[in-house]
Amino acid sequence: MAAWRAPAALAALILMLQAGGAPVRAALRYERSAVLGGQVWRLVTAHFVHLGWTHCLLNLAAFGLCVLLSRGRLSGRFWWGATGGLAAGIGIALLLGSPEVANYVGLSGVVYGLFVCVLGPQAWRGNRGALIVLLLVLARIAWQVLVESPASQRELIGGIVIAQAHVYGAVCGFSWVIGHELSKRRHGLG
Repeated sequence: MAAWRAPAALAALILMLQAGGAPVRAALRYERSAVLGGQVWRLVTAHFVHLGWTHCLLNLAAFGLCVLLSRGRLSGRFWWGATGGLAAGIGIALLLGSPEVANYVGLSGVVYGLFVCVLGPQAWRGNRGALIVLLLVLARIAWQVLVESPASQRELIGGIVIAQAHVYGAVCGFSWVIGHELSKRRHGLG
């Protein structure tokens, strides 16, 4: 049961922030000009606020699926560390690599990174099911990069999909997996 506490606490935090509405979103969203003006917390906090309830609940559903795919084998330290690390990595990547992105909110980039962090080690150890799901996740990201999000999706979430954040999330996730696996091997654990 302890393995589920951290994801449940993260989900509760996101729901509380969503309940704060537009003022909370405005204070925490990624806003390029504000970050460049010194409000660096927005690099991380942007991932925990959403465009609206539908956007929030869709991201939490994907997060929940990711948690289920972990099969309860990951610690609270993993969930807090990976989520915070991915949020920071994506925020920095948006700032440095996507100057055209003026504003961003949502957990989706982090969720894509978490899918990689959860499924990557399983796939690395030969779990074909994890490999197939991981490939589907990567195909979804590629589709989002190549094909503009349909109007119905934009209407559903209340804005456009920032596919760059999904790419950055996956790249950060792969970096974590490779670093983690190499560290385990170096210390004779893998």
